[in-house]
Amino acid sequence: MVRCSRVIKPTIIGWREWVGLPELQRGPLLAKIDTGAWSNTLHAVDIEIVEGELESRVRFRQEDEGPIIERPLHKWRRVRDTGGHESMRPVIRTTLEMASFDFDVEMCLADRSRMRHRLILGRNFLRLGFIINPSYSLSATRKAARRWLRMTRSMC
Repeated sequence: MVRCSRVIKPTIIGWREWVGLPELQRGPLLAKIDTGAWSNTLHAVDIEIVEGELESRVRFRQEDEGPIIERPLHKWRRVRDTGGHESMRPVIRTTLEMASFDFDVEMCLADRSRMRHRLILGRNFLRLGFIINPSYSLSATRKAARRWLRMTRSMC
């Protein structure tokens, strides 16, 4: 994977894509691409802020009975939901893998248990060089898989 702050060539992605969050979980996560949202939001439950001498940290779980994850609190972000209600959400930084690239991203934490997608990718991330085609779904995943197959076949 290439570590990027911007995609070199604009990449066409669909309305949802498989992404990796290697610092937070092992397997891929299905993310919804949301051009109506500014920030990325990751599902988290049991969110708790731990004040330390040097830095504040966030403790949370991604599933009700899942392991506790602890990350440095990057900042707080004011977010307005689809109903127009404002709230403050904790923000962490983590690595996101998508379309054969690694990105250092900010991720708001919120309980999305009633939502279909546990991860939302907003405009702040998408402006790094992604073009969204809403008639596509999982297109970057398929392209990355085809590239991987071509590379492994050429090595044999």
